Amino acid sequence: MELRQIDCFLAVATDLHFGKAAKRLSLAQSSVSEAINSLEKEVGGQLFVRTSRRVQLTLLGEKFRLGVESAALVLRATLDDCRKTAHGQPSRLRIGFLGGGLYEYTLPFVRHLRSKFHIDVDWVELSLLDQFEAVALGKVDAAFCRLPLSHDGLVQCTVLFEEKKKLVVPADHRLSDRDLIDPEELALETLPTLPDNHQLGAWAAIHFPDHTPSGRPIARGPVVTTIRECLAVVESGEAVVIVGERLEHYYSNPAIRYIEIGVPPVGTAFVRRRADRRRAIQNLEECSRDVAAGLVAMP
Repeated sequence: MELRQIDCFLAVATDLHFGKAAKRLSLAQSSVSEAINSLEKEVGGQLFVRTSRRVQLTLLGEKFRLGVESAALVLRATLDDCRKTAHGQPSRLRIGFLGGGLYEYTLPFVRHLRSKFHIDVDWVELSLLDQFEAVALGKVDAAFCRLPLSHDGLVQCTVLFEEKKKLVVPADHRLSDRDLIDPEELALETLPTLPDNHQLGAWAAIHFPDHTPSGRPIARGPVVTTIRECLAVVESGEAVVIVGERLEHYYSNPAIRYIEIGVPPVGTAFVRRRADRRRAIQNLEECSRDVAAGLVAMP
């Protein structure tokens, strides 16, 4: 089995179209077809159902994809790491983060990585929708994500911190003079809506609930994908939103108020692909543990 065959398989599994997959890989469509045929012979069964109208993964194809996708990502990343080492270049990793609530960790984290592990970092801001998917698909090597973890192919490592939750409301809102809000009040409010994403099920239920603790329904408002979009719909009076308390330090605004709400606190953790045990990723884990434990001086 060759890596080229795996690349062809994953491209077709993503696009469900041989022509598009070939264009993505800069190969002739016949080459992609030959690679898939050869792979199916080696696996011993059909990976795709092909008709004149569509291409679809078989159950065997789905199983094969689950097994090889993350491994192929790790192999590609390992090859890239080794090439850099062979040419005397420092390791450079892409680390994702969700806006609001992590910025004071950036400088000590980067300093520690450079001084102890000789690793440089590119920071990639993620949206509410792709904070897990970006790691799973290899767009970033790892990420600092808000819990709970909602992706089968990922594993949660170090929890950096836990924070209380606050409800963000317009400054003239009926609840704006409260010091603590009962979550049952949400039955009279509207929360933003996230686009459908099955991987965010458990996560969305915590951060964008559709019912109160007693089961009363909560109205759904505008669709949002980022922290800034959440705050924008609050400012416009279209919805209120639940966030971590640290967000107030980064996005203070006289037009809105942050008020503690009586729901459990939520953690932020270092997250990596389950199959990714590269030394550089282990170093990232160690660094995040050091920062979380206060072993690195905070500015």
